[in-house]
Amino acid sequence: MKTWLTVAESAEYAGVSRDTIYTACERREIRHARIAGRRAIRLRTGWIDAWLERHAPEAQDRRVSGNPLPATTERGEARP
Repeated sequence: MKTWLTVAESAEYAGVSRDTIYTACERREIRHARIAGRRAIRLRTGWIDAWLERHAPEAQDRRVSGNPLPATTERGEARP
């Protein structure tokens, strides 16, 4: 496997869309390198794996428990 992946290759590797990868990079949620331009982004598989691991426990906990996120009011308060 290649050392450095493009955004398209990273998205395929992670099983998400290219937009998801771009958004994660923009929000600095996933480690990446920018090469000579705004859109020239490269990622390593280890960085992608770490990003996925950080998101996996939340999703797994909700699926296993069967409890979605608590409902909130318009002001962000938890509903009874």
